[in-house]
Amino acid sequence: MKHRCYPLFIVILLAALIGSTVGCITIVREEPAATTEEPATPPPTINSFTASPTSISQGERTTLSWNVSDVTQVTIQPEIGSAGPSGSLQLTPDASVTYTLTAANEAGSTTGSVTVTVTPAITGKPDLVITDFWLSGSVINYTMKNQGSADAKPSRSNLYVNSLKKSQDYMGALAAGAEKTSSFSNFPWLYPAGPEVISGTIQAFNVKICADADNEIEESDEDNNCTTKIWGTPFTYDFVRNAHLASWKSEAGELKWPMVSFDEKGAAYLLHNTLVMCPQQVSNGWIQGRFADFYVDTETFAAKSRPLEIPEMAKFTAEVSFAPDTESSDGVRVALGYLDSAGSLVLFPKTDVYSDGTSRLYEIDLSDMAGMKTEFILWVEAKDSPEGDCVRWVEPKIVQEQM
Repeated sequence: MKHRCYPLFIVILLAALIGSTVGCITIVREEPAATTEEPATPPPTINSFTASPTSISQGERTTLSWNVSDVTQVTIQPEIGSAGPSGSLQLTPDASVTYTLTAANEAGSTTGSVTVTVTPAITGKPDLVITDFWLSGSVINYTMKNQGSADAKPSRSNLYVNSLKKSQDYMGALAAGAEKTSSFSNFPWLYPAGPEVISGTIQAFNVKICADADNEIEESDEDNNCTTKIWGTPFTYDFVRNAHLASWKSEAGELKWPMVSFDEKGAAYLLHNTLVMCPQQVSNGWIQGRFADFYVDTETFAAKSRPLEIPEMAKFTAEVSFAPDTESSDGVRVALGYLDSAGSLVLFPKTDVYSDGTSRLYEIDLSDMAGMKTEFILWVEAKDSPEGDCVRWVEPKIVQEQM
């Protein structure tokens, strides 16, 4: 505060104006009061913006969560759009993506981002196969391959000899496309095998190795885990060599060996190491030969027969065509058959043969009949033509197939 004295006439004038007779007047000047300003609004704060998990496979989900304060508008891109100040979403992105959150108010905007990595889904499966096995001394070695499109976890392999389990082996994890070699070191092989078969040995061994023997691995193909080989002398049944011992008949009745080709009742005979069968010379006539395991009784020296036991991995195979100098306008049908447990004839699928000079391969897989004892039938039937329908079987045999 400041003090000043003014001349008397000014004082009198002022006294008249303010009604005071004081000779010295004190004037107080007040400083203007300071103004108070409102604080500015802060920009938004992103307290959290996360994805859990941040790495997934195609088809899996991730949870996107966020929390923002001091905000008037929240958007999340791509695809999500407007959102509240806090929340969460379960998402299934098809590919890797970076989500960006933008929070805004009158003071401005703030952004945050989070990336979710998406790896391609494993749509394939492993597929374990035994590609080969062999002897090294007395140890059986084998190679397993995973030919599938996904890795295979560890598994067990089994060794079978004549359908009996003899050993097992542990095979470690196998990547897609990879292969490994292992062995059944705890099972010594003491029998003939492969090219080492001793001359005169007649016993055959069905050796089988199966991958994933416990079926613990889900594979793209569950039916190709096993591989089988025949070590020793493979089984063979020759229909030509046994034709004279077979039982023959047609619709006309029993036929006795030897027969002549022009017999109207039907005929069967050998020609240049092939078997020729001519059905009865009537429309839709037929002829059949019944084959068994023929043997000679060591005590009576009489010829006898018994059902033939089908070995593992067996098949019937033959070439069929019309016999020389025979022809037919309609052709014929041929088939292999067998007798079921009730003694009834069961025919496998038939095949047509025509007199066009063409030889046709006729094969029947018998592997599903392994261990069954039965008798086999060679069957030929004419169509509408009554004569000239003689069919030649070249090397008709039952053999064991090497896989």
